[in-house]
Amino acid sequence: MIVTAAGRDTFSPHHVERLQAAADVTFRRRTERMSPAELAQVLADADYAALTPRTLPPLDAATVAGLPPSLKGIAVFATGVDFADLDALERRGILLCHLPDYSAISVAEHTLGLMLALSRRIHLSRDRVMGRVPPGTSVRGWELHGKTVGVVGVGRIGSRVARLAAAFGMRVIACDPRQPVADLEYFDLPTLLSESDVVTLHLPARWNAPPLIGMAELRRMRPGAVLVNVARADLVDEGAVVRAIAAGHLRGYAVDDVLRDRVAAARLVEEGRIVETGHTAWYSQEALDRGYEEWVRNVIALAEGAPRNVVRREAAEPARAAWLR
Repeated sequence: MIVTAAGRDTFSPHHVERLQAAADVTFRRRTERMSPAELAQVLADADYAALTPRTLPPLDAATVAGLPPSLKGIAVFATGVDFADLDALERRGILLCHLPDYSAISVAEHTLGLMLALSRRIHLSRDRVMGRVPPGTSVRGWELHGKTVGVVGVGRIGSRVARLAAAFGMRVIACDPRQPVADLEYFDLPTLLSESDVVTLHLPARWNAPPLIGMAELRRMRPGAVLVNVARADLVDEGAVVRAIAAGHLRGYAVDDVLRDRVAAARLVEEGRIVETGHTAWYSQEALDRGYEEWVRNVIALAEGAPRNVVRREAAEPARAAWLR
């Protein structure tokens, strides 16, 4: 069962041909999130499912327990899998396959775009030209060159951000308990926060985990620093970051999501000190092309009994405590 907004039309004729050669495939159109009961009904008798995050309810223990007994694997069009209780899936013997690298280039470039928006006031300059803010609104910016950027998580996306930031003449420091990139300066998270003019987050959120960045962490950041979050909104305590900016401690926050409490942040958004991009960092034609190809390959691999890009619970990102050490 493959569930997408456009159903069969999501895929090229070549993709459809490959999918149908590998399995008995049913395509279904769905543009809204299903309830757990609807999900179980849609997947009734299916051995494998391919789904987009917009159609999936949170895969908590109760939802997973209600999935049909026939289901052996789920392939999602997503990199992050914080919507899924991996323990519950493992207990049911259901594999979860994701797309680990399809949008890394796009997200890394988007990160630099947000850093430039905050530093050069690009979004606010446009608002002033369009008459959306008073003409006397200051759009004075500051340069990235010579500043220190702290990259939290240096996997596929974070490592690219590190290289792009270095090309801008920034000092790059990193926090990652695995220390996967050899030529970076590594620090624990508290030290990185206190050393950085820009902090950018590139690690997945974990199922039901507390925010990595709360008020205590924000207070460690340099006065006038900015925070960029293109990972998951839940990594940051939104209320705390709004208060930190309103108090004048932080200069700005950019998040690739939509604020949950627009009322509390309204003045800061209007002033251009908070920038939202509505989960579009991944959205480029190149990422879509790579993503559909990888997704089709994941679905075929499940059908052929040789699954690929399986999310392993024991290989998930280190817990919050590991990042703080």
